[in-house]
Amino acid sequence: MVFVFDLDGTLLLKNYRISENMTGIINKLDRDGHVVIFASGRMLISVKKIILSHFKKEFPVIAYNGSIVWHPEKGIIFETGLDFDTSVKIIQFLREKKIHRQIYINDKLYSEEDNDEIKMYARHANVDYYLCEDLLELIKDEKRKATKILAIGEPDMLDKIKKDLTDFKLSVDIFKSMKNFLDIVPRGINKAVALKVMLEESGKENEKIIAFGDNHNDVPLFEVANVGVAVKNAVKELKEVADYVVPSNDEDGIYSFFVNFFPELID
Repeated sequence: MVFVFDLDGTLLLKNYRISENMTGIINKLDRDGHVVIFASGRMLISVKKIILSHFKKEFPVIAYNGSIVWHPEKGIIFETGLDFDTSVKIIQFLREKKIHRQIYINDKLYSEEDNDEIKMYARHANVDYYLCEDLLELIKDEKRKATKILAIGEPDMLDKIKKDLTDFKLSVDIFKSMKNFLDIVPRGINKAVALKVMLEESGKENEKIIAFGDNHNDVPLFEVANVGVAVKNAVKELKEVADYVVPSNDEDGIYSFFVNFFPELID
């Protein structure tokens, strides 16, 4: 079987750690020959840091909500980004609305402002950040295409920003990865598409998929999984497509799923 774990709000506790219970189960899944994949809106470097802080090995990663797919033995097997013209329109719009915007290039985080939002994000993701005078100048070179644009702000404001950007009819997909994070990625890119790439590369495309999540960016994943498990703190839209709803991430809800349905995986 294939087990796909979202991180923030799902597998991670509020201290951004994986519980000892789930660390043990993931190790047993791996020992028993199951496929374990971590799928997140986070940067690749951020996800890898979390994995290495809990396990003695690396696992496959879907990062940036699907814009990068990374395999421990093969490196990056899929990568895409936003075209320049699209990035210009989005960045200029976010500037006009005075919404914090940041971009990711070659797995590095860039911002035009050294503000509370970028500092908070860097702490959250445990990554460094880099300042530049103009994000648009930074991405003029085709080789420096933005993997993703992230807007940070109040949830209600981000809902309005999402509607406005959707009305532009750009070739992007827009969704929240957390209540105050609005992710903007190339059209057609999501965790489900990335999972298909990963499984085809690994020859596991016919395996049963069990996915765990909490937010809007997990909806496509649940739509292709055989079993979708949402935590209690998940958004309503995800619960509506979930097969099971378990206790919250801070109640170790994912562990309770294994207790009830896979007790043989508990050491």
